[in-house]
Parts: sequence; structure tokens; C-alpha cells
Amino acid sequence: MSFFARWIRAKSNQRYKLLTRLTTPIGSVHALAISNDGQLLVCGGTEGVKLCDINSQKELACSSHHHESRGTVSCAAWTLTRPTAAETLCYGTGLGYVVFLRRSLIDKRFQEICTRRLRSGFKITCLSWDSTSSEANTRIAVGMRDKIVQVLLLNANSQLQSVVFAENRDIYVFGLYDRNFITLEGKDGTVVREFSCQSVIGHAAVSLKRGLFVVDNAMDGFTMYCLENEGEEPIRTFTTAVPSMSVPKQVAFGEEGKVIAGGSDNGLVYIFNRKAGELLEALHHADGGLVQTIATRDFNGRCTIASVSPVQGCRNATIKLWMYDYAPRKAPKTPSNNYWSLWHMWMVLTQVLILLSMSIFLMSTKPVIFRVPDPDVSHTSFPDIRIRPTSIYVRIRPASNFRA
Repeated sequence: MSFFARWIRAKSNQRYKLLTRLTTPIGSVHALAISNDGQLLVCGGTEGVKLCDINSQKELACSSHHHESRGTVSCAAWTLTRPTAAETLCYGTGLGYVVFLRRSLIDKRFQEICTRRLRSGFKITCLSWDSTSSEANTRIAVGMRDKIVQVLLLNANSQLQSVVFAENRDIYVFGLYDRNFITLEGKDGTVVREFSCQSVIGHAAVSLKRGLFVVDNAMDGFTMYCLENEGEEPIRTFTTAVPSMSVPKQVAFGEEGKVIAGGSDNGLVYIFNRKAGELLEALHHADGGLVQTIATRDFNGRCTIASVSPVQGCRNATIKLWMYDYAPRKAPKTPSNNYWSLWHMWMVLTQVLILLSMSIFLMSTKPVIFRVPDPDVSHTSFPDIRIRPTSIYVRIRPASNFRA
């Protein structure tokens, strides 16, 4: 079956619904990221970062406005150490800055909690956070243009340190032009495994749950490999229309690894079935042109996909978001409106009766005054205890022929 016939079939069987369209004056967008709860979207590019609430479609206040001195935002990721904690936004720039923002509990603004320029200021090409990080320490791996992979730790005091992943958490590195896939030892950065994919790697996404990774091959679609496959042969290629130009396009897993989503140069976002390899549907982002940047997020049985096309100059960028409920959504554990109304009425009535009873009692009794001598009060104070975390710097060098 030709690709055109598959596209017609997929178009007639749409599952993803257009949730909203956002227009933001941020120039060309190079990074999209959806928060872990699927409520917030960050877009970064030539004019810095913009944050918005997906449901209300309103832009959120942010204190990060230094894009002139820090460079274009090149990548972004949300970190979350526990479900009840506030999410932290981390993004990298073209001049080597890594910036952390967190929402204030007082004024609800996103404020910078830590900023650092890494090494000699080379572009940060990618970053990824370790989902097994503890509540007090968030570990993030950063890839840079000068072939360096650095692992950072953001501690509970919002101080940034350079450490290495613990508990043998391997680090996967993907080269852009040399096609190399490299596995680094999580303890000391030793190269554990290295092999060349069958195409260039325009972009890569990893599903640790499935033990797979998929790359944009910049030729005819997306190619999927096994993380631990010794044969180094691809599992499957998801074929798209032949691109008119060879440029990197982002790709991602969705629906808990059941589908593959990727951009194109013809205005579409492709959705493939991971197991069967068939094209499920093609989301219409624009009538044509490059759809280079995408993001996905799974939360509570819903998959949300965001896409954006690059623009020239300071023109407005259009971001589209789609959603699909691939599993029954869990009902929130909150009482209904009627329940709350009856409960509030009962509480108010109870408080009124208590106040009325106290008033009647005080009016019917005379005050009694007791004189108590001042006792000797002993005061015990604890000495201030300050814990200074240790700082370790580890630089991890991949193979010499690796290019970030």
C-alpha cells in the first residue's frame, strides 16, 4: 500500500482531537515540553521561554528574561521527584547556560532558583533528568556541542553540583552526524557499549519501560532499535513520505510506548502503531512546511501531543495541541458538589450552635479570677546545625569520534 493510500485511510480514522491552538510572539521555537501532570506547556526559542496553562490557554508569569545574554533556548524538560511536589523546569541555551525555574507558592510566578554557565559556553544540545532521583536531589544529564556529557545535581537548597548518577544508572548518548549510539557507565562514565545506527540520528527518544529507542533517520521516516540488542539491527522502520529536505525532526513515544509520534516537512505529525508499524493517523499542523519540534505527555490515561513549526524573524509561532484518551481516566477522589454543599451547611450550623451555647453559658455565670505567681521558666535552646553537602565534579568523555 502506498504512503498516500495509508494517509487517506489514517485521515478517515482520527482518534486525536485538536485541544487548542496557541499563538505566542516568541519567534522561532526550538523546544517544547509538557509538564508531568499535563497541565503546563513551555516553549523556548530565540526570544527566551514562555509558559502557559493548557486548560485556560493563559500565559503564566515568569522571571526568566535574559535571552539576549544567554542565547536561544535549545532544549527543555520538566522534573518531578514526587507526585505532591512542585515541578521544576530546566532548560538549556545556545551559549551553554542551564536554568532552573520553580513556581512560587506565594505569587504563583515561575522564578529562577538556579542558573549556571557550563564549561566554556558551548551550546547545550540536549538534557534528560533521572526519574529515580530522590526528593532532595534531582539528577540531570546534559549534552553539549563540545562532545561533553555532564551530570548535574540540584540539591534541596537549589544549589547546582556536578556529580555522577548512582545505582548503576546507565546514560544513553546519541550522536547526530556520526550515527553512534553510546552507553556510558553510570558510576564513572566508562563507555560500556557503542555501535553505529544505519542512518544519521536527527533526534532520538527512549522508552525504558519497553527497552527501545527510536530515531529520526532523516531519509524515509523513523527507525526503532532495541536498547540491549547485540545484533545492532533495527527492529522496524516507520515509513513516511519522502522528505524534500534532510533536516532533523523530533520523534517521541506516546500512549505508554504504544505509539510513535514524529514531525515532518509537509505540515503533518505522524502517529504510528509501535507493534504493527502501521500509520494510525496524520495530524494536520499546517498546509505545508517543516514540523520540526514536537512533545508528548502521558498522564492518567490521556496522551497530549504538542507541535510547532519554525518561523523567520520575530513572527508569532503557532503551537497546536491534540489529546486522546487511550485508557479510562481515573475519577478524582473528591466529593461531588452536592456533597460539599451539604457538608458546608452542616459545619456552619454546628459552629453557630456552639457559639450560641458558649454565649448563654458566659452570660449565666460570674467570672472567677485566679492569681498565679510567676513560675521560674527555664529556656533550652538547640545549637544551629548546618549541613554542607559535598561537591564532586565528574567530567564524562564519550568516544573521540562522537559528536553531540
